[in-house]
Amino acid sequence: MDFAIYSIFIIGSFAVARWVTENLNFHLRSKRFWIHHWNLAAAAMLIILVLDVRDVWVWGVLTGVALEGIRRDNWSMFR
Repeated sequence: MDFAIYSIFIIGSFAVARWVTENLNFHLRSKRFWIHHWNLAAAAMLIILVLDVRDVWVWGVLTGVALEGIRRDNWSMFR
């Protein structure tokens, strides 16, 4: 059942991340760098890996958010 929960949270968070990125104009960027939501999700994954978080829904949410960002054409961190 863990795999089912993980999969549901990937799909749900992918959809929510897509809606948020399409409808809200919120960016973490400077003149040199652009921090995308997939960067933040990947950093969070590294942190929860070190903290040994084993909740499948947490991993599903972060995976969905990261996948939604990576599928876009412009995902470079440098402007």
